[in-house]
Amino acid sequence: MTELDDLKSAWQSLNRNLERQHALALHQFRDTKISRFRSGFRPLSIGQIVQLICGVLLAVFGGTFWVGHRDVAHLLFYGLAVHAYGIMFIVFAARDLYLIKQLDYAAPVLALQKQLAALRSWHRRTGLSFGLVGSFIWIPIILMIFFRLGADVWINKPSLVGWFVVSGGISAASLLAVFLWSRRPGYEKLAKNLDASSAGYTVRRAQSMLGEIERFERE
Repeated sequence: MTELDDLKSAWQSLNRNLERQHALALHQFRDTKISRFRSGFRPLSIGQIVQLICGVLLAVFGGTFWVGHRDVAHLLFYGLAVHAYGIMFIVFAARDLYLIKQLDYAAPVLALQKQLAALRSWHRRTGLSFGLVGSFIWIPIILMIFFRLGADVWINKPSLVGWFVVSGGISAASLLAVFLWSRRPGYEKLAKNLDASSAGYTVRRAQSMLGEIERFERE
């Protein structure tokens, strides 16, 4: 009976040692992955700061233009459109930075995955918005530049402005058509590719790391 008790005690001691080793390995693995996970967001954060600065410059550019041409309808429209686009840049970048800052790196994997899913969902919406607005916003920007150079295209070449608008409409319609088409049954792969593209490399890489941690914890 003593030998059986000794064997049982040795077995329990071995189990405890294995559990400690596994816990230590999990802790080291998680720390390594979370460290890489955290540093991986630096390029995205820098990119959003650059976007924020660009938004401020666009807002100022558009704002000073429409303020100086309030008495001319089409020039006022140019400036307001670019000003609004600059604000859009600022708001979207600020929201992105906020969501990145809200990531709790010490939280359980499931909680962190939900936070990252919110960031990915935001990227999906902003990607489509930027695509649709971007199909047209280049028009007032170009027309403003031409006006600064001394050519009022709206007055002198209205047909050219019409072609600009048609071109923007085709671009926006094509983008929207691809997006809606990807939502149809049988085009799940297209929807997945569009979602991955809008999410961005940083977010996809971060989700992959969390998946690795989750699998390691289950083993």
